Amino acid sequence: MPSKAAKTLEPFTVEVSASELPKRVLDRFPERPAADARFAVTVEPAETEAEKLAALQRDLQAGLDDLAAGRVSDGREVFARLKARFPGG
Repeated sequence: MPSKAAKTLEPFTVEVSASELPKRVLDRFPERPAADARFAVTVEPAETEAEKLAALQRDLQAGLDDLAAGRVSDGREVFARLKARFPGG
């Protein structure tokens, strides 16, 4: 039984051969990879739609709070600074 203070799973990456990939992953390839082809696979917890929506709402509110507090920059000034910092881009 998981404890109330269960640790959050940190994302991790492993290297696997194509022969180890599940069929639903292999089906997404335009062409079947060679069985010995290697891939880096990152595993991380997935968010539910409700969690994604809550995170989006928090981010939007943070932006609105910044706007209300005057923590904004004029777009033209920002692009001028970027062009000066990265000429030719």
